[in-house]
Amino acid sequence: MSFIGNKSGRGYAPGFFLAEAECARETATIMANHAQVVTLTDGSKIVPAGAVIPANAAGAKGILYEDVEVTNGNAAGSIVTRGKVYADRLPAALVSAAATALTGITVVSTVPAVTRPNFEE
Repeated sequence: MSFIGNKSGRGYAPGFFLAEAECARETATIMANHAQVVTLTDGSKIVPAGAVIPANAAGAKGILYEDVEVTNGNAAGSIVTRGKVYADRLPAALVSAAATALTGITVVSTVPAVTRPNFEE
């Protein structure tokens, strides 16, 4: 996972929830009244990467690729419409109706554990 600086302070690279780099993305309008809008300490508002667009319900079209600022109203954003994602990296649990609607997206339950060598032995 790459780390970058961003306004939300989370430090994750766009698409950090993807299980594989290959995916399809489309541009969509991200609504300022999205259910997962987060208000930051400076008063600005974002819809976080990994949010289901337009909502985490039946009729879902994709998963937001990166944070989108909606402080001044609706904004354009990139949504993943086809690919493989880790469920435990999404900001909210994917409801079954949304998972059914996201036909091009395969959901993997958890990020695999990484075993690191111990060079101290």
